[in-house]
Amino acid sequence: MRLRPGRETGHPPQVIRSMASARPTTDASDTSDTSARAANTGPRGGLPMYAQLFALFRQRIENGVWPLNECIPSLDELMEEFDVGRVTVRHALGMLEAEGLVGRFRGRGTFVLARPQSNIWYRIPMNWDELTGPQPDIEVEWLESHECTHPPASVHTGAALGESYQALKRRLLRHHIPYGIGHTYIEKNVYAAFGADVLAKPIPLKILDARLPGGVGHAEQTVRASVADLDTARLLDLTSGAPVIQVTRSVLDHQGMLVYESLGVFRGDFVEIHTDLK
Repeated sequence: MRLRPGRETGHPPQVIRSMASARPTTDASDTSDTSARAANTGPRGGLPMYAQLFALFRQRIENGVWPLNECIPSLDELMEEFDVGRVTVRHALGMLEAEGLVGRFRGRGTFVLARPQSNIWYRIPMNWDELTGPQPDIEVEWLESHECTHPPASVHTGAALGESYQALKRRLLRHHIPYGIGHTYIEKNVYAAFGADVLAKPIPLKILDARLPGGVGHAEQTVRASVADLDTARLLDLTSGAPVIQVTRSVLDHQGMLVYESLGVFRGDFVEIHTDLK
């Protein structure tokens, strides 16, 4: 897919920090009953139990297991079901309340007030306008930054390569729950001019187009279905082999040199692709 360049600038922070927490393997894309059994096994690495419960409770509301305008199980019942403390359950319910999905009423219990608009946290852009348009509010966790001679396997094989590239790796989260990993390679002179700020936004191509001399010459995207390897499973809190979506983007300048290439790996249950056919 070829993407047409557009223009706008941005000024994100320039902070790189490491993350070395191990994550076990539980697939949050299962049904509510399966997820309940998984959550009952205890915390999974760096993902707090309250975040696991929030995702599960939200899914129960979305699937109608907890119907609209009905009272959900009591605090004590949820504590017993998941073998967790009162504070953990209160925290998860508080996140639902902050999203406007439930309301707690003294003497009556907690009721479902609304259903989530969507469990989809990232709609993959399918053209340049979508790619450079407003993006969802996300958290970015920086994992790695180092110099390399070239991207490991450039999708755009016809592009001329720069002398070296800065490789960066980050994890994307919403509600403290990881849903994507970004592997990015930026030509060293471009990186020296822009710094890490070009990657502090979910989609940095608009910044590249605005700051590159002459703008972006060519941009393309490839989307394919795949499965999680061990590292991806650990970072996205999945089982190895769980379905993921890989999105590769390549950006060339007007001289045909590859200045930017990224591989985004997203949980299959949190993303979607939508295209108007007619």
